[in-house]
This record gives sequence, C-alpha cells and structure tokens, in this order.
Amino acid sequence: MGEAADRIVASADEGLARLLARTDAHPDADLTEAYEGRRVADVLTHLHAWHLLLEGWLADDAAGRTSAYPADGYTWATLGDLNDALEAAHRHLSYDEARAATVASHARAAALVGAMDDAALASPEAFPWLGGDRLGSVAHECLGGHYRWAQELLDRAGVPA
Repeated sequence: MGEAADRIVASADEGLARLLARTDAHPDADLTEAYEGRRVADVLTHLHAWHLLLEGWLADDAAGRTSAYPADGYTWATLGDLNDALEAAHRHLSYDEARAATVASHARAAALVGAMDDAALASPEAFPWLGGDRLGSVAHECLGGHYRWAQELLDRAGVPA
C-alpha cells in the first residue's frame, strides 16, 4: 500500500468508526426533513450502495471493461435520480442489516483502494472512464468523504453526536 492509499483507508476507517458509534447509539433517530423522511438505516445503505459502485467500477476496469460512471443509465446531472434508485433498492434492510452490509462493503472497497499504488490513485489518466478524475479523489468521496456527508446530515437532523 502506498502513502496515499494508506491515508485514504485510514481516514475512511476512522470516519466509519465514528459514524457507526453515532448511528448505533441512535438507530431509530428521526431524520425529519434533513434526509427527505428517510431512516438512519437509509443513510448506511446509501453509503453501502456507493461502496458497491466503487467495487463495480474497479472490477470492470480489472476485467478490461469500461465502467458506466457513475452508473448505467445515469449521469452526474441525474445524480439525484441515481441516489433515489439506490435508496429504493435497499429500503427493505433493517438497521442491523444495513450496518452489516455497510461494514462488509467498506472493508472490500478499502481493501481494493489499499491495494492500489499511489501513481494509479493520483493520475488523471490512469482510469480513462473517470473522465479525468483521479481515482484517489473518487475513492475518498465514496469512503471517508461520504462518511463526513453522513455526519453532517445527522447534524442537520439533530441526531446527538
């Protein structure tokens, strides 16, 4: 693991641990309008779904396929629709199921990122399907950056830290 991969994974591990401590303490908190009436479990399944996207992008790349980025049938302009579809796909999960899925997909995604060398993470040319984005930045956003988003969402909903 390179230095950049170490930083991304360490930040993600720390961020997820803090988030789970908070959600475990308040699994049934009312998110009110902060998350469109969704549940704490839905926060975790949102994270899980983005881990799965990251895993899929990297699996496609490893197999020599061009990934649909951000997802098949979606563009960055339709990100809200993608997030709604991801939420609907996982809405059936209980808090405990959502937590377990998130922990497992985090571990897989972090392992994939951790196995990358710093040059691949930093180069905007390393993954042409990213359209010039750096994999390190994308991985951070799907992991640690997303955990910060979740904390901020919980803050807006008034969920105690």
